[in-house]
Amino acid sequence: MGALKSERDTVVAKNLGGRTLRARFKAMSGYLFIAPAILYLTFVVGYSIIYTIRLSFFEFSYGTRIPSFVGFKHYVKLLSDQDIWSSARVTLVFTVAAVVLHLLVGGLFALLLNERWFSVQLRNGIRGLLILPWLFSFAAAALVWGLLFHPFGVLNYFARVLGITDGAVEFLGRAQLALPSLIVVNIWKTFPFYMVMILGGLQSIPTELYEAAKVDGASPLQRFWRITLPLVRPVLVAITSLDIITTFGHYDLVKTLTEGGPFGTTRTLAYYIWLTGFQDGNFGYGAAASVVLLACLSGATLLYLRLFAQKEELYGETTTGI
Repeated sequence: MGALKSERDTVVAKNLGGRTLRARFKAMSGYLFIAPAILYLTFVVGYSIIYTIRLSFFEFSYGTRIPSFVGFKHYVKLLSDQDIWSSARVTLVFTVAAVVLHLLVGGLFALLLNERWFSVQLRNGIRGLLILPWLFSFAAAALVWGLLFHPFGVLNYFARVLGITDGAVEFLGRAQLALPSLIVVNIWKTFPFYMVMILGGLQSIPTELYEAAKVDGASPLQRFWRITLPLVRPVLVAITSLDIITTFGHYDLVKTLTEGGPFGTTRTLAYYIWLTGFQDGNFGYGAAASVVLLACLSGATLLYLRLFAQKEELYGETTTGI
Protein backbone atom coordinates (compact mmCIF):
# COMPACT_ATOMS: atom_id res chain seq x y z
CA MET A 1 0.00 0.00 0.00
CA GLY A 2 2.79 2.39 0.88
CA ALA A 3 4.52 1.82 -2.44
CA LEU A 4 1.26 2.36 -4.38
CA LYS A 5 0.55 5.58 -2.48
CA SER A 6 4.06 6.84 -3.12
CA GLU A 7 3.77 6.06 -6.84
CA ARG A 8 0.36 7.78 -6.99
CA ASP A 9 1.74 10.86 -5.28
CA THR A 10 4.59 10.94 -7.79
CA VAL A 11 2.15 10.80 -10.73
CA VAL A 12 -0.01 13.55 -9.18
CA ALA A 13 3.06 15.72 -8.60
CA LYS A 14 4.15 15.26 -12.22
CA ASN A 15 0.68 16.19 -13.47
CA LEU A 16 0.58 19.25 -11.25
CA GLY A 17 4.07 20.19 -12.39
CA GLY A 18 3.02 19.85 -16.03
CA ARG A 19 -0.05 21.98 -15.43
CA THR A 20 2.07 24.59 -13.68
CA LEU A 21 4.49 24.72 -16.59
CA ARG A 22 1.60 25.05 -19.07
CA ALA A 23 0.07 27.81 -16.96
CA ARG A 24 3.38 29.65 -16.81
CA PHE A 25 3.87 29.31 -20.56
CA LYS A 26 0.33 30.55 -21.19
CA ALA A 27 0.96 33.55 -18.97
CA MET A 28 4.25 34.31 -20.71
CA SER A 29 2.79 33.92 -24.21
CA GLY A 30 1.18 37.36 -23.92
CA TYR A 31 4.58 38.96 -23.39
CA LEU A 32 5.90 37.13 -26.43
CA PHE A 33 3.22 38.69 -28.62
CA ILE A 34 4.05 42.23 -27.50
CA ALA A 35 7.81 41.64 -27.48
CA PRO A 36 8.35 43.05 -31.02
CA ALA A 37 6.59 46.31 -30.09
CA ILE A 38 8.55 46.58 -26.85
CA LEU A 39 11.84 45.99 -28.66
CA TYR A 40 10.94 48.59 -31.27
CA LEU A 41 10.08 51.20 -28.66
CA THR A 42 13.20 50.39 -26.65
CA PHE A 43 15.72 50.57 -29.47
CA VAL A 44 14.12 53.20 -31.74
CA VAL A 45 12.23 55.59 -29.47
CA GLY A 46 14.35 55.03 -26.38
CA TYR A 47 17.62 55.39 -28.27
CA SER A 48 16.39 58.57 -29.96
CA ILE A 49 15.48 60.16 -26.64
CA ILE A 50 18.80 59.24 -25.06
CA TYR A 51 20.75 60.48 -28.08
CA THR A 52 18.81 63.78 -28.10
CA ILE A 53 19.50 64.35 -24.41
CA ARG A 54 23.19 63.60 -24.95
CA LEU A 55 23.35 65.88 -28.00
CA SER A 56 21.87 68.78 -26.00
CA PHE A 57 25.13 68.98 -24.02
CA PHE A 58 27.26 69.42 -27.14
CA GLU A 59 27.88 72.21 -29.62
CA PHE A 60 27.16 70.68 -33.00
CA SER A 61 26.09 72.35 -36.25
CA TYR A 62 26.55 72.04 -40.00
CA GLY A 63 30.00 73.60 -39.82
CA THR A 64 31.19 71.46 -36.90
CA ARG A 65 32.96 68.22 -37.68
CA ILE A 66 33.54 67.09 -34.11
CA PRO A 67 30.92 67.99 -31.43
CA SER A 68 32.36 69.86 -28.45
CA PHE A 69 31.01 69.42 -24.94
CA VAL A 70 29.42 72.62 -23.58
CA GLY A 71 27.51 71.30 -20.56
CA PHE A 72 24.34 73.24 -19.71
CA LYS A 73 25.19 76.16 -21.99
CA HIS A 74 22.22 75.54 -24.28
CA TYR A 75 19.78 75.23 -21.38
CA VAL A 76 21.01 78.49 -19.87
CA LYS A 77 20.58 80.16 -23.24
CA LEU A 78 17.03 78.84 -23.48
CA LEU A 79 16.09 80.68 -20.30
CA SER A 80 16.84 84.04 -21.92
CA ASP A 81 15.59 83.16 -25.41
CA GLN A 82 12.45 85.23 -25.98
CA ASP A 83 11.60 83.27 -29.12
CA ILE A 84 11.19 80.01 -27.24
CA TRP A 85 9.10 81.68 -24.53
CA SER A 86 6.77 83.19 -27.13
CA SER A 87 6.60 79.80 -28.88
CA ALA A 88 5.72 78.18 -25.55
CA ARG A 89 2.85 80.64 -25.04
CA VAL A 90 1.54 79.95 -28.54
CA THR A 91 1.80 76.21 -27.97
CA LEU A 92 -0.05 76.43 -24.65
CA VAL A 93 -2.91 78.49 -26.12
CA PHE A 94 -3.13 76.25 -29.17
CA THR A 95 -3.15 73.05 -27.10
CA VAL A 96 -5.68 74.14 -24.47
CA ALA A 97 -8.10 75.62 -27.00
CA ALA A 98 -7.85 72.66 -29.38
CA VAL A 99 -8.22 69.96 -26.72
CA VAL A 100 -11.22 71.65 -25.06
CA LEU A 101 -12.97 72.20 -28.39
CA HIS A 102 -12.17 68.66 -29.53
CA LEU A 103 -13.95 67.43 -26.42
CA LEU A 104 -16.96 69.72 -26.83
CA VAL A 105 -17.49 69.20 -30.57
CA GLY A 106 -16.75 65.46 -30.54
CA GLY A 107 -18.86 64.92 -27.42
CA LEU A 108 -21.81 66.85 -28.88
CA PHE A 109 -21.82 64.83 -32.09
CA ALA A 110 -21.43 61.60 -30.12
CA LEU A 111 -24.45 62.45 -27.97
CA LEU A 112 -26.53 63.30 -31.03
CA LEU A 113 -25.54 60.15 -32.88
CA ASN A 114 -26.26 58.02 -29.82
CA GLU A 115 -29.91 59.09 -29.76
CA ARG A 116 -32.70 57.28 -31.57
CA TRP A 117 -33.39 58.76 -35.00
CA PHE A 118 -36.42 58.34 -37.23
CA SER A 119 -34.12 56.68 -39.78
CA VAL A 120 -31.29 54.35 -38.79
CA GLN A 121 -29.86 54.49 -42.32
CA LEU A 122 -29.68 58.29 -42.19
CA ARG A 123 -27.96 58.22 -38.80
CA ASN A 124 -25.40 55.67 -39.98
CA GLY A 125 -24.78 57.67 -43.16
CA ILE A 126 -24.11 60.84 -41.16
CA ARG A 127 -21.76 58.87 -38.90
CA GLY A 128 -19.76 57.85 -41.95
CA LEU A 129 -19.64 61.40 -43.31
CA LEU A 130 -18.46 62.83 -39.99
CA ILE A 131 -15.60 60.34 -39.83
CA LEU A 132 -14.21 61.48 -43.21
CA PRO A 133 -12.01 64.34 -41.84
CA TRP A 134 -10.19 61.76 -39.71
CA LEU A 135 -9.01 60.01 -42.89
CA PHE A 136 -7.01 63.05 -44.00
CA SER A 137 -3.44 63.54 -42.86
CA PHE A 138 -2.69 66.86 -41.19
CA ALA A 139 -0.68 67.97 -44.22
CA ALA A 140 -3.56 67.14 -46.59
CA ALA A 141 -6.06 68.89 -44.31
CA ALA A 142 -3.79 71.94 -44.20
CA LEU A 143 -3.61 72.05 -48.00
CA VAL A 144 -7.40 71.85 -48.33
CA TRP A 145 -8.03 74.54 -45.73
CA GLY A 146 -5.27 76.66 -47.20
CA LEU A 147 -7.38 76.90 -50.37
CA LEU A 148 -10.48 77.74 -48.33
CA PHE A 149 -8.62 80.46 -46.38
CA HIS A 150 -7.14 82.00 -49.54
CA PRO A 151 -8.16 85.65 -50.18
CA PHE A 152 -9.90 84.41 -53.35
CA GLY A 153 -11.13 81.20 -51.74
CA VAL A 154 -14.60 79.92 -50.93
CA LEU A 155 -14.83 81.48 -47.46
CA ASN A 156 -14.03 84.95 -48.71
CA TYR A 157 -16.44 84.50 -51.63
CA PHE A 158 -19.38 83.70 -49.36
CA ALA A 159 -18.35 86.46 -46.95
CA ARG A 160 -18.60 89.00 -49.78
CA VAL A 161 -21.84 87.52 -51.16
CA LEU A 162 -23.52 87.62 -47.75
CA GLY A 163 -22.29 91.15 -47.14
CA ILE A 164 -20.18 90.23 -44.12
CA THR A 165 -17.13 91.98 -45.57
CA ASP A 166 -16.34 94.14 -48.57
CA GLY A 167 -12.77 92.99 -49.15
CA ALA A 168 -10.75 89.81 -48.75
CA VAL A 169 -10.06 88.59 -45.22
CA GLU A 170 -6.49 87.44 -44.63
CA PHE A 171 -7.24 84.48 -42.38
CA LEU A 172 -3.63 83.34 -42.31
CA GLY A 173 -1.99 86.72 -42.83
CA ARG A 174 -3.46 88.65 -39.90
CA ALA A 175 -1.99 88.19 -36.44
CA GLN A 176 -5.43 88.13 -34.82
CA LEU A 177 -6.83 85.43 -37.13
CA ALA A 178 -3.89 83.14 -37.92
CA LEU A 179 -3.85 81.12 -34.68
CA PRO A 180 -7.67 80.76 -34.47
CA SER A 181 -7.61 79.58 -38.09
CA LEU A 182 -5.07 76.88 -37.21
CA ILE A 183 -7.24 75.83 -34.28
CA VAL A 184 -10.27 75.53 -36.58
CA VAL A 185 -8.36 73.25 -38.96
CA ASN A 186 -7.12 71.14 -36.05
CA ILE A 187 -10.65 70.77 -34.68
CA TRP A 188 -12.04 69.77 -38.08
CA LYS A 189 -9.34 67.12 -38.46
CA THR A 190 -9.41 65.66 -34.95
CA PHE A 191 -12.98 65.83 -33.61
CA PRO A 192 -14.01 62.54 -35.35
CA PHE A 193 -11.56 60.66 -33.12
CA TYR A 194 -13.28 62.05 -30.03
CA MET A 195 -16.69 61.39 -31.55
CA VAL A 196 -15.97 57.72 -32.29
CA MET A 197 -14.37 57.02 -28.90
CA ILE A 198 -17.06 58.79 -26.89
CA LEU A 199 -19.80 57.15 -28.95
CA GLY A 200 -18.30 53.76 -28.15
CA GLY A 201 -18.32 54.64 -24.45
CA LEU A 202 -21.93 55.83 -24.63
CA GLN A 203 -23.09 52.64 -26.32
CA SER A 204 -21.51 50.54 -23.56
CA ILE A 205 -23.74 52.14 -20.90
CA PRO A 206 -26.67 49.84 -19.98
CA THR A 207 -30.01 51.33 -20.98
CA GLU A 208 -31.50 50.03 -17.73
CA LEU A 209 -29.71 52.81 -15.84
CA TYR A 210 -31.45 55.49 -17.88
CA GLU A 211 -34.81 53.76 -17.55
CA ALA A 212 -34.43 53.53 -13.79
CA ALA A 213 -33.43 57.20 -13.64
CA LYS A 214 -36.51 58.19 -15.65
CA VAL A 215 -38.71 56.23 -13.26
CA ASP A 216 -37.11 58.12 -10.37
CA GLY A 217 -37.98 61.40 -12.07
CA ALA A 218 -34.48 62.46 -13.15
CA SER A 219 -34.30 65.18 -15.78
CA PRO A 220 -32.15 64.79 -18.95
CA LEU A 221 -29.50 67.06 -17.42
CA GLN A 222 -29.42 65.00 -14.22
CA ARG A 223 -29.12 61.79 -16.22
CA PHE A 224 -26.17 63.29 -18.10
CA TRP A 225 -24.31 64.45 -14.98
CA ARG A 226 -25.06 61.43 -12.80
CA ILE A 227 -24.95 58.57 -15.31
CA THR A 228 -23.44 59.48 -18.68
CA LEU A 229 -20.51 61.61 -17.59
CA PRO A 230 -19.23 59.34 -14.75
CA LEU A 231 -19.42 56.23 -16.92
CA VAL A 232 -17.59 57.73 -19.91
CA ARG A 233 -14.99 59.50 -17.75
CA PRO A 234 -12.34 56.76 -18.26
CA VAL A 235 -12.70 57.16 -22.03
CA LEU A 236 -12.47 60.94 -21.76
CA VAL A 237 -9.34 60.75 -19.63
CA ALA A 238 -7.61 58.34 -22.02
CA ILE A 239 -8.36 60.19 -25.27
CA THR A 240 -7.68 63.62 -23.76
CA SER A 241 -4.27 62.45 -22.54
CA LEU A 242 -3.40 61.26 -26.05
CA ASP A 243 -4.76 64.48 -27.52
CA ILE A 244 -2.60 66.64 -25.24
CA ILE A 245 0.50 64.76 -26.36
CA THR A 246 -0.26 64.96 -30.10
CA THR A 247 -1.52 68.56 -30.10
CA PHE A 248 1.40 69.83 -28.02
CA GLY A 249 3.86 68.62 -30.63
CA HIS A 250 2.07 69.84 -33.76
CA TYR A 251 4.29 70.74 -36.69
CA ASP A 252 2.45 69.85 -39.91
CA LEU A 253 -0.28 72.48 -39.76
CA VAL A 254 2.11 75.29 -38.88
CA LYS A 255 4.62 74.38 -41.57
CA THR A 256 2.02 74.00 -44.31
CA LEU A 257 -0.29 76.92 -43.53
CA THR A 258 1.66 79.75 -41.87
CA GLU A 259 5.31 78.74 -41.34
CA GLY A 260 5.08 80.34 -37.89
CA GLY A 261 3.85 83.72 -39.13
CA PRO A 262 2.72 86.37 -39.12
CA PHE A 263 5.31 87.79 -36.69
CA GLY A 264 5.65 84.49 -34.83
CA THR A 265 2.00 84.39 -33.71
CA THR A 266 1.63 80.76 -34.85
CA ARG A 267 5.16 79.52 -34.16
CA THR A 268 4.80 76.52 -31.86
CA LEU A 269 7.59 74.85 -29.92
CA ALA A 270 7.74 71.97 -32.39
CA TYR A 271 8.12 74.34 -35.32
CA TYR A 272 10.70 76.42 -33.42
CA ILE A 273 12.75 73.27 -32.83
CA TRP A 274 12.62 72.46 -36.54
CA LEU A 275 13.74 75.99 -37.43
CA THR A 276 16.62 75.87 -34.96
CA GLY A 277 17.80 72.34 -35.57
CA PHE A 278 17.30 71.81 -39.29
CA GLN A 279 16.94 75.19 -40.96
CA ASP A 280 19.59 76.99 -38.90
CA GLY A 281 21.65 73.81 -38.46
CA ASN A 282 22.18 74.26 -34.71
CA PHE A 283 21.60 70.66 -33.68
CA GLY A 284 22.80 70.98 -30.10
CA TYR A 285 20.54 73.93 -29.30
CA GLY A 286 17.63 72.30 -31.12
CA ALA A 287 18.18 69.12 -29.09
CA ALA A 288 18.08 71.14 -25.87
CA ALA A 289 14.80 72.73 -26.95
CA SER A 290 13.48 69.23 -27.73
CA VAL A 291 14.35 68.06 -24.23
CA VAL A 292 12.52 71.07 -22.79
CA LEU A 293 9.50 70.24 -24.97
CA LEU A 294 9.57 66.63 -23.76
CA ALA A 295 9.75 67.79 -20.13
CA CYS A 296 6.86 70.24 -20.59
CA LEU A 297 4.76 67.63 -22.36
CA SER A 298 5.44 64.99 -19.71
CA GLY A 299 4.67 67.47 -16.94
CA ALA A 300 1.41 68.59 -18.55
CA THR A 301 0.27 65.01 -19.09
CA LEU A 302 1.16 63.91 -15.55
CA LEU A 303 -0.56 66.97 -14.09
CA TYR A 304 -3.70 66.22 -16.07
CA LEU A 305 -3.70 62.59 -14.95
CA ARG A 306 -3.07 63.63 -11.36
CA LEU A 307 -6.01 66.02 -11.38
CA PHE A 308 -8.61 64.05 -13.32
CA ALA A 309 -7.62 60.39 -13.55
CA GLN A 310 -8.10 58.99 -10.07
CA LYS A 311 -7.42 55.27 -9.71
CA GLU A 312 -10.86 54.51 -8.41
CA GLU A 313 -12.39 56.19 -11.45
CA LEU A 314 -10.21 54.33 -13.92
CA TYR A 315 -10.09 50.89 -12.38
CA GLY A 316 -12.65 50.78 -9.64
CA GLU A 317 -16.37 50.47 -9.88
CA THR A 318 -18.19 53.65 -10.80
CA THR A 319 -21.29 54.30 -8.78
CA THR A 320 -24.02 56.64 -9.79
CA GLY A 321 -26.88 58.14 -7.90
CA ILE A 322 -29.74 60.40 -8.80
